[in-house]
Amino acid sequence: MKLTKPLAIALLGFMPFVSFADDNSEQASAKAAELANQCGVVSIYKQPPQSKNIYWVNINTVDGVPVGSGSHTFQLSPGLHKIKVVEQITDSYFTRRRGKMLNYKVFEINVEPNKKYYLGAKYLRKHRSKLTTGEYWEPIIWKTSDRDCEV
Repeated sequence: MKLTKPLAIALLGFMPFVSFADDNSEQASAKAAELANQCGVVSIYKQPPQSKNIYWVNINTVDGVPVGSGSHTFQLSPGLHKIKVVEQITDSYFTRRRGKMLNYKVFEINVEPNKKYYLGAKYLRKHRSKLTTGEYWEPIIWKTSDRDCEV
């Protein structure tokens, strides 16, 4: 089959588009590789400000995986993560009673690259008697900062 001149020009005009799509694909791959090497940090290391009714938490699991009780800082990939935290409220107006109480919660956090997040437990005094429902506290990010992080 012999190509006519207008068809040949149309095919030649199509070629840069294919090349452009390949460039985007390569850029997307490079971006994915860059994100794979980045991370954010979640920490319970610093003392939360108890004057603002914010107390310590322990991290029990990250994305369903148990972590050691001595761990205070975690490097996580960018994106959404589920962290199970246990409150450590020591307020003098707070009385722990025998029986069932909900002192752990699963907290979702969207980790951004090169950010550090400090977690704590916000004590809600007006709900201090609602121990079984866990309404007496909520997990919060009480501080964020910039921090270089690479895996």
